Amino acid sequence: MNGLLRRAAAPSVVLLAIASSAIGIRNGFTYDDVYVVEQNPLMKYLHGWWRGFHLSYWPKSAGGDGYRPLTILAFRVEAMLGHLHPMVFHAVNIALYALSAWLVFLVARRLLPLWAAWVTAALFAVHPVHVEAVANVVGQSELWVAVALLASTALYLRDRMEGPLRPSTALWILLLYAVACFAKEHGIVLPAILVAAELTVVSDDAIPLERARRLRPFYLGMVAVALVFLATRGFVLADHSLGGFAPFTPFAVLHISPVDRVLTAVGVVPEWLRLFFWPARLSSDYGPPEVDIAQGLSLVQLPGFLLLIAIVAAAFLLRRRQPVMSFGIAFTCLALLPSSNLLLPAGIVVAERTMFLASAGAMLFVGAVAIALREQLNRTPAWIRAWTLGSPVTCAALLGLGGMRSWNRTRVWHDNETLFRQSVVDSPRSYRAYFLIGTWDVHHQRERLGESELREGMRLFPYDPYMAFNLAEAYREGGMCAAALPLYRWSREIEPTVNGRTEYAWCLMNQARFSESKEMALEAVRAGGLVSLLHQIIAYDVAAMSARDRDSSGNKPVTDIGAPPSKLPDTVQKAVGKAGDQTP
Repeated sequence: MNGLLRRAAAPSVVLLAIASSAIGIRNGFTYDDVYVVEQNPLMKYLHGWWRGFHLSYWPKSAGGDGYRPLTILAFRVEAMLGHLHPMVFHAVNIALYALSAWLVFLVARRLLPLWAAWVTAALFAVHPVHVEAVANVVGQSELWVAVALLASTALYLRDRMEGPLRPSTALWILLLYAVACFAKEHGIVLPAILVAAELTVVSDDAIPLERARRLRPFYLGMVAVALVFLATRGFVLADHSLGGFAPFTPFAVLHISPVDRVLTAVGVVPEWLRLFFWPARLSSDYGPPEVDIAQGLSLVQLPGFLLLIAIVAAAFLLRRRQPVMSFGIAFTCLALLPSSNLLLPAGIVVAERTMFLASAGAMLFVGAVAIALREQLNRTPAWIRAWTLGSPVTCAALLGLGGMRSWNRTRVWHDNETLFRQSVVDSPRSYRAYFLIGTWDVHHQRERLGESELREGMRLFPYDPYMAFNLAEAYREGGMCAAALPLYRWSREIEPTVNGRTEYAWCLMNQARFSESKEMALEAVRAGGLVSLLHQIIAYDVAAMSARDRDSSGNKPVTDIGAPPSKLPDTVQKAVGKAGDQTP
């Protein structure tokens, strides 16, 4: 019987992961999928695939940040295999999720008894916080990194818990490390995770200096891989102002200092813990004013500071008595660090997809806690032990709740209409939820509804220039340039470098503000806007100003040049914004 359970443990974990995410096979392209995959011209061919290593993850027109060439290559292969059908991408995501759950079991099995390792991996397999990474195609980068880092950790623990690291194992880990880095930047944390394992769960009688000497070639190899990755990434993203790291929009528009960025990150520590251990409420967007953007030290950050101190203290204090708990804490913190805003600016404050790998460490901690609780409760009545984490009843209940929550949440990512509408329900105080659904409704000819939603987003957080710009665009496209102009001006006052100069110039011309229109059109030309259209605008402005001057002297009426059109010509409507003057 025990042999059967041992053989069934790993396959059952894989089946749980598939069961909790399989509904996602029906999903389409949502959110960033549309731009990174569906509308990406690279997805149409594989020829010259190696040139992808010279390109940023996002195109220059969308910020030019990020460097994930292996993820893009994987997308291109999947696009060729499935003729760009979303089902193929989602099938790969589900397969990688199942593989990740199996690898979590392998890591846990090196450190915990069979039943606790199974509980750890099973809870990981149904964890609702994983939905965003699995149900959204672009989350595949998180999955590739998780597979590479978990496999590396399992290999490292296999050798080091039995003796020295074998050369073949070291080579495999170095290869997996390169895959992780080139799949997504946060794969670079692997050496720190392995050092944490060495300092907690690995037993070695050798003195520290001798251990360091034996492992030095391996870790120097990892440093070499990291340096090659960073040098390549730096070369590709050399012209990006932050070295390829796009800051969170509210951080950029509020011009907050690095200290305030760190304070903001500290303030969301309770939210991270809630998502790891009780993910009842999920959201595709976490932003202000729901998430506080620090403007100096305040009481808002106090819970975060207390929790951080407690977490770090626990990791150190448990290192000898409960090494697996200590390693679980270290794994979680290190995996979350690159996207936390604590070291470098990130494009988010909280994002569920970035918690995928870190949750493996959190569940490893839970598995170790389950063992400690079971040992403490061995002398208690049987009915009390029946409700502990290691009991079949409690475990089945948690797995059932997690699986159902994951299944239902995966359906939210079916399409943008469903996702954006649910975002407002999930985060009614996050301005970006209204920004997204408002922009979506405007683009689908629900102008009144979209206007109301964008106005609500501006009320919640009136500092995002692109929100004001999108509402201005809705007015312009509806032929209401008079209403659009204050919003164009507002967006540019918030952020002078905001795009959309061509559209602004067009509306200024439409409202007979020819001198301002000419200046804005010239600025758009310098920014690389659509030159042919901008020349038409400038020519009209010059003719109108000249006619106005002649009219003032009684020589010729202004109306001789014709009234300015109220909307952009259909033939150039879609072209506006190209070549450096991109519409947000």
